Amino acid sequence: TPLTPHHSPSPPSTESIRRPPLHLVPAAPPPLNTRPMPQTDSASGAPLTGSANGAPQTGEPQTDSAIGAKPTTGLVKDDRKEMSPKPKADLTAMFYREIDSRHEHIANTLAELVGADGIGKNGHRIKLKFRNLRVEMQGNPILKGINGDALPGQVLSIMGPSGSGKTTLLNCLSGRQKLSAGRISLNDHAHKKAMKRHIAYVLQDEAFFGVMTVRQVMYFQASIRLPDTMPVAKKQERADQIMKLLGIDKCADSIVGTMFMRGVSGGERKRLNVGVQLLTWPSLILLDEPTSGLDSSTAYDLILLTRELARRGCTVITTVHQPSSPLFNLFDRLLVLAEGNTIYQGDAQGVVEHMERVGFKCPQTYNPGDFVLELAKSKAGLEKFLSLSNEERGNVVRTISASNLASLAKFERNDKGSMISLAEGKQGSAVSLVEGKQRSMFSLAEGKQGTVASIAFYEEEEEGDWDNSFATSWWTQFTALYNRAVLVKKSDTFDGLQIFQISVVAVVTSLVWFQTGNSETEIQDRFGLVFFIAIFWTFFPMFNSVATFPAERAVLLRERAQGSYRLSAYYCAKMVAEMPLQWLTPTVFIIVVYWATDINDNVGSFFAFWVLLLLAVELATSLGMLISAAEVNLKRALVILSILVLSSMLLGGFYVDPENIPVWVRWLQWLSFIKYTFGALATQAFDDNISFSCAEESEYSVCVNGEGDINGHDVLDNRNIDNIPVVYSLVVLFGTFVVKIATYFTLFYRYKPKSPT
Repeated sequence: TPLTPHHSPSPPSTESIRRPPLHLVPAAPPPLNTRPMPQTDSASGAPLTGSANGAPQTGEPQTDSAIGAKPTTGLVKDDRKEMSPKPKADLTAMFYREIDSRHEHIANTLAELVGADGIGKNGHRIKLKFRNLRVEMQGNPILKGINGDALPGQVLSIMGPSGSGKTTLLNCLSGRQKLSAGRISLNDHAHKKAMKRHIAYVLQDEAFFGVMTVRQVMYFQASIRLPDTMPVAKKQERADQIMKLLGIDKCADSIVGTMFMRGVSGGERKRLNVGVQLLTWPSLILLDEPTSGLDSSTAYDLILLTRELARRGCTVITTVHQPSSPLFNLFDRLLVLAEGNTIYQGDAQGVVEHMERVGFKCPQTYNPGDFVLELAKSKAGLEKFLSLSNEERGNVVRTISASNLASLAKFERNDKGSMISLAEGKQGSAVSLVEGKQRSMFSLAEGKQGTVASIAFYEEEEEGDWDNSFATSWWTQFTALYNRAVLVKKSDTFDGLQIFQISVVAVVTSLVWFQTGNSETEIQDRFGLVFFIAIFWTFFPMFNSVATFPAERAVLLRERAQGSYRLSAYYCAKMVAEMPLQWLTPTVFIIVVYWATDINDNVGSFFAFWVLLLLAVELATSLGMLISAAEVNLKRALVILSILVLSSMLLGGFYVDPENIPVWVRWLQWLSFIKYTFGALATQAFDDNISFSCAEESEYSVCVNGEGDINGHDVLDNRNIDNIPVVYSLVVLFGTFVVKIATYFTLFYRYKPKSPT
């Protein structure tokens, strides 16, 4: 298939980095002052005889060097140094040397990370082709037949005003947006699951855990995405190199930040978003407005970095909203969109000439990027461009010319490719594509007349060449995810507001039921205390956990889309990490309340009560997470949760005796998880170790004329509660296990990345 013409960037080399185009060498400094200086008499201070301006009688101009040789002048040597413009020239030279040093550092660091030979991840180079892409949303066309190619060694920049379809096009190319029509291929194969580990998509909106520092984010990504064969120290060293490369090493120990916690700046978050994708040296990089929120210098360095990645075998596609002039000069190829249409595609440096041929001349002092955007927004410009044919707008795939093939000249594949040479004739070079068993990618290094140019042929990857395995083992992923989950959960568990809430509830509960007596009239009070504990430690963990997955949804989807880890490793690590921390607060609560209210002064009953309470907390947390996984809308999830808890509470056996519930509804009590929690806790609060004195008018048969003792079993029988704590605990434990399994499968299907189309 013929390919689209493209710009010919320079071959990969550390020498290819140069200062920005706008950094012009300053004009030479003005010559040293040769104006004659007045000579004065050392005694009187009066000018010596001569001209009116005080020049010597000889009439010869006196230079600064001559002045320095004669102490008769009124100037001292240090004053003359300050007047000399030479230090300004030195500062300017230092300034440009610093810029060159910074840019050379980018090239040198990339050479260390990925090698200077242009070998990308696993040797893959991706040729991306998209044909006639059309997308409709709710009947509105977003993309209207977009065509194009992106080749290794190039930066394809997509420009257009807001709403022109830039992000939608990137989503389509990454396989995250369903197409209404059209076809996308990578190396002439349909997009498939195994390719996602070779593709990095830098989203416009960053998704991180705000409580983690920049360094922790980079180290975590390095630990799970770089192979197990690389030592941990080497992984962290690479992360440090990337942070230094992007200029975020100075804020490495600052938290990323959330809506409620101040963290790094927006520009630093944007660069961190790019950094996590560069760790693995992907073959195809898609960047959605990576320069938004960055100053012009930082934006230039970032795009320069992506261009150097391209020079080393990467295929780079980026959307840019409003590039500066130096930034625009870094683009190889340009695709301009307007209202979902292509108005230009081709050499980025040829866009101004193309617009002039169409009839729109760019002023000399105007930024070409701004000029293109203004045309794309203007009604007259859009009408003119849409009246042109697809070929005139570049929205077709043309045959590659010899002058546009230098970008791939360095990318040889010794294992599968071969090299042949052609000698150029006097009238230029004639190139023919030789096809073997497979269609080949090729490049031509153009030389002067009579020199030899090379064509490098590469066999395309077979279907089985794409490695679909994870970079790390299940245990490595589990360990890294466990450490991250502990870090995130600790920030919630030890949140000051949550600690204050539980402390206040514990104190108020202890005061209201403080040292409850052992009389028959206080049995109901004890039931109220047990039921309150059961309800509170059902509501609290459920409402906390119902927001778990919606808050982590963006992170989970992004990391699963790029094939970072197995969902089972994520889920198991999260369960194991959060379990001890979510047991901490109910443990402290029950230690205070149990002994302050004197529920049962038997130590064995206390430990049994504590274990059963933890099982109840685990069940409540699991139910909240199941609802969270099933419903991503937090408002609807809270409605579902409220209905579930209130219904379970009414059927729990406290407000209404189960025997008094209508028969056709009574069976629902066995679905009430609060019934089992309340029943299990009640068996420990009312056991053989506690007894109550009878009231004058007792409802218990063991009491005769107010005499006798009521033990715990009598109380349970009176309330129709079975004294089977082991059964209650087994039911709660089994229910927890079932809910956790259901949560995993719900996550698997509800949080599954979109399949390529």
